[in-house]
Amino acid sequence: MRELLAEMSVFSSKLIVWNPTDPSRAEEFEVWVDTGASYSWVSRSRLEAMGIRPTRRMIFRTIEGRTIERELAAVFVRVDGYTGGDTLVMAESGDSEVLGAHTLESLGLTVDPIKKELVPTVGLALLGSAKGSRIPCG
Repeated sequence: MRELLAEMSVFSSKLIVWNPTDPSRAEEFEVWVDTGASYSWVSRSRLEAMGIRPTRRMIFRTIEGRTIERELAAVFVRVDGYTGGDTLVMAESGDSEVLGAHTLESLGLTVDPIKKELVPTVGLALLGSAKGSRIPCG
């Protein structure tokens, strides 16, 4: 697996995760940066050891095309000094621990594939440009 990840120009990063209801329960993980993964995945046993519990379930499609179901958990994260709330997948035995696109976007980070590092990005905003313009609701 590591050989495949190296060929895809993937690199690792440190991800700090903590329990939102008890910030003293934090842990740092070394994870693969994978922009192809929609969410970040961290071992269920590591998250449960911090008192983090699942909030809901979601279906995912694997790289092989199979569908699997996993539980999600609300947490706080820090990567390279950038901090924010996030939703992680509670990875099961055999699942990789990765830093995915949802976490990167929520922290305002993107990947520099040449330097193999995380860099700040500019967010996108939808602003009304015409006077009195509104986005219709319902």
